[in-house]
Formats: sequence, C-alpha cells, structure tokens
Amino acid sequence: MMNKTILAAASIAALVVGGVAVAGPGKFSRADKDGDGKISVQEIDARNKEFIAKADADKDGFVTEEEMEALRAARKAEMKARMFPDTNKDGYVDRREHEDAARARFADLDKDGDGRLSEQEMRDGHSRGHGRGHGRGRP
Repeated sequence: MMNKTILAAASIAALVVGGVAVAGPGKFSRADKDGDGKISVQEIDARNKEFIAKADADKDGFVTEEEMEALRAARKAEMKARMFPDTNKDGYVDRREHEDAARARFADLDKDGDGRLSEQEMRDGHSRGHGRGHGRGRP
C-alpha cells in the first residue's frame, strides 16, 4: 500500500510537472527556476517537492487520492472566488466587491510595491495563472 501511494504521488507530480514543461512559455519559465532556459532534474525535483508539500494535507510525506481531491476542490473554490468575488455572499458582485478584488489583484502583481505594474510583473503574474481563473502558484 505504501509503495503504491509513493508511486501514485510521484506519478501525479511528474504529470503535473510534465504538463508545466510542455504547456507554453509562461509555464516553462515557471518550472525553469534558475532561468537558464532549461529545466534540470533538480528543478523538477523541487517542483515535485512543492507539489507534494501543497497536496499532503496531513504532512505524512504521501499524497492520497482524498488529499488530491481536496486540493482540486480548494483550487476550484479559489477560482470561483476570483471569478465571482461575492464577499458578502448575497449572490451578486457589487461595485465595491469588484473594485476590492481588482485592488487586491493589483497589489499581488505589484511585487516591488511601487504602485505601478511593469511588463515583467504582468508577465510574471500571468505565468502564475492570475487573470485566467487558475489558482495561485500552481505546480
């Protein structure tokens, strides 16, 4: 059972990383941690460790099917909240909720805190999935 769990976790992580590596320039650059234009085994191992750490809710070093489903559900909820920021849960997004969400997104993108977004900050935010309904820092 334990070997199956390790194999399943490694397979899932490899698929996730593999999808990142071939999916496009933004996702490739996210996996290329040292920015040398290549993805090394060490960078993939680091991505796998990040993925396992994020998915491993009980911190036992393994990812079960239940933990994977919980991670999927959490990402889906985060995406819904980003797409429909109804913070007061009245079934509508009013102007304040929309503007608050836009301000939060801007602040998240503005990594140097200068109150302006550079092309690089926009690219970096876009490659992390911001603005496309994806969760933050996806593996």
